[in-house]
Amino acid sequence: MDYLYVCNTFAGYISKINIKTFTKEKEIKLGSEYFEKNGPHGICTYKDKLLVANCYSNSLSLIDIDKDKEIDNYFIGMHCNDVTVCDDNAYIICGELNNVIVFDLIKNKVIEEIPCGNFPHSITLDKKNKVLLISNMESDSITLIDCNNKEPIKELKVGSYPTKAIFTPDFESIIVCESNLGSDFKGNISIISLKYNNFISRVEAGYSPVDMYYSNGKCYVSNFGDGTVSIIDTANCKQYERVRIGGMPRGIIKNNNFVYVGDNYNNLLIRVNLIEAEKKVIPIGGEPTGMILV
Repeated sequence: MDYLYVCNTFAGYISKINIKTFTKEKEIKLGSEYFEKNGPHGICTYKDKLLVANCYSNSLSLIDIDKDKEIDNYFIGMHCNDVTVCDDNAYIICGELNNVIVFDLIKNKVIEEIPCGNFPHSITLDKKNKVLLISNMESDSITLIDCNNKEPIKELKVGSYPTKAIFTPDFESIIVCESNLGSDFKGNISIISLKYNNFISRVEAGYSPVDMYYSNGKCYVSNFGDGTVSIIDTANCKQYERVRIGGMPRGIIKNNNFVYVGDNYNNLLIRVNLIEAEKKVIPIGGEPTGMILV
């Protein structure tokens, strides 16, 4: 993995970051004849391409990684927040439709709409069982959907304003980022058993946690409201460490000994060395949000 691709939602382009030199090499423009700004928000890989969910232009961008260029843009539905791929279908959540839109990437057309909770914000895939997991911010719930028959399996109630939900690597549990956005209370990271549909534990994070990344038994959480990153030990169900980085941390991802965090307030990409406790920053486009390593 040599590059980090970052969605700059307000700026309307994708930043290509060389993680070896920690420099921005390219700004990949996203085009639309109808919208001045596309609002890239969520990102995933598809074969040798990138797929980007655009929340302003309500569209899906297809980016050629070799050419660093958008090669197609498809209208999907209102407020595309995130995207993932199963087989040759893209699954895009639309925040204002409360639906998962299924887009056939071979035929280049929408083939189905699947209902979920209110204002879906994140989507991820259990590749082994082909099950989707969606966090629904306004209904305080998560939805599980079977990709094989494209039907909802179940919906589970969780804490307030869940902004992210992911599977553990063994696919036996779900980790949920309960943000408590708009309140005076700190948010939580909850772990839920898929087998028994019950809460295993709930660990307090910082104020307004909005994104997280799981790696080797630890969950790295960006706390938008207090400028910190919480490191949660999921095995022992406790906050292992809390790192102050400043600004308004949003998107987060880890690679080797480094954690990369987008600062929405200062429009910076922050790299934290977890071993040496060093922090480096580079300017980046407005509102760094979704990220992916390629």
